[in-house]
Order: sequence, then structure tokens, then C-alpha cells
Amino acid sequence: LAQRGVAMAALTGDQLIREAAMAALTGDALRQAEDEFTDAFNQNRAVLAGFAKCESALDLACVRDGFHLGMARALRLETYQPVEAHIVRDMGVGAAAAAGLDIFPVSVAAARRAPGWKAMVGEVMQQAALVGSDLAGIWKGLAVGRLEWLTATTATHGLKTTLREALKMDAAAGGGGDILRGDENDAKMVWMYTMASQLPPCRDTAKAWQSAANIADPLQPLEGYRAELWDARRAEWAPLDVAVQAAAERAGTSLDEAWVM
Repeated sequence: LAQRGVAMAALTGDQLIREAAMAALTGDALRQAEDEFTDAFNQNRAVLAGFAKCESALDLACVRDGFHLGMARALRLETYQPVEAHIVRDMGVGAAAAAGLDIFPVSVAAARRAPGWKAMVGEVMQQAALVGSDLAGIWKGLAVGRLEWLTATTATHGLKTTLREALKMDAAAGGGGDILRGDENDAKMVWMYTMASQLPPCRDTAKAWQSAANIADPLQPLEGYRAELWDARRAEWAPLDVAVQAAAERAGTSLDEAWVM
């Protein structure tokens, strides 16, 4: 209870800070600040979308900090100038550019080493608070969704590989070489269930299907497999299907894309 009280107090404090910041601007000044922030955010959407290609927490941190850097530049914050100067002087950035390498991660690393980095990030967050934008909350949703998806795909990769190889072998044995859509859908169902069992937002729907399909081990769904139980028309399947697709969207991908990777 004490910990919950501290968390609630912290949340209330953050809300009060945002409300106080918004109250400091009114009328035309607030609308101008909102327009400028929205424009800066739109300029950096492509950077933020990079979370969908991240393969680790370190990758995600790089995208997050690159977004902060881009926002500071677009908002023309005074605290951005010393950080930019540090990046320009950084020998690593120059060497990466000369070698034709991707300078984004090198520039972000250099920016983090700048003496004014924390002040710049703080001012970006302050500007967000002024217009009522919860940048930290937005990023947390993206990062958590991506990391949960990566954890699940790693845990189920072996099963997916087995299923896909079995489909290819069956198709070759049939003489045509083409994988039948029905067979592929059946295989994807098995993989999707196992994904759901590993994704925190999907676990309730996974448990319902586990019971319906009489699955003993979520990571070994082929043991004791009975095709008649794996019917997508059963009431327990639709919620799982929707939940896993939503998880894929939160991670910046799709089931079809993840299936073939």
C-alpha cells in the first residue's frame, strides 16, 4: 500500500506539473506552442517509427534519444546548440561520415556525451508538458510493445522454423511444390497460439485456447496435437487472433511479416 501511495503521488505530481505548465500559456500563445510542437513531432515521425526495426533495448534507446535530438532541433531550443556543436566536433561522427557509414547511431552516441545533453532532453520534456503531450508515456508504450514482441518471437522461433520446414516438405512430397493455403493457416494457428502464450497482453486468451485445444505445454503445442480441436471457427480463437494482431501492431509489424522472417 505504501508503494502504491508513492506511485500515485508521483503520478499526481507529474499531472500537476503538466497542468501548471499548460496554465502558464493561454490563448494565442498556447495555440502557437501547440502548433510548433505538433510540427516538430511530425518532422520526427520517421525517426520515431524506427522503433519498429529495433532488435534490442539498446536499439530502442538509440531511437528514443535520436527522437529527442530531432525534437530539440525542430523546436529550435537554445539547449540544442551546445549539443549540436559537440556532435560536429566529434571525431567519431566525422570518421563515420567519411567512411559512408550510418551516422545516426554515432551522432546519438556523441550527443549523449555532450555536457548539455541532459539539459536539452529536459527542455524537450518541458516543451511537451507545456502543450499537454506525454512524450514519456508515448515512448514507453512503443518500447514495451516492441520488447514484448521480440521476447515472444525469440521464444517461438524454433517452433516457427519447424512448422515452415514441415510445410515445404509436405508441398515437395505432393509433387506440386506449392504450399496449400489451408495447411499454412493451420501452421500459423499453432505459431500464433504459442506467440500469445508468451505475450503478456495475450496470455488470458492463450489460456482459454490452451484449455479448448487440450494443450499441455504452451511451447510444445504439437505434442498431442488433434487437428479437430484446432478449428478457427471455435469461439475461443477469435479473441486470441485479435489480441496477437494488436500486439504485432504495437510492435510496429504484422503477423504476415513476422511469419516469413
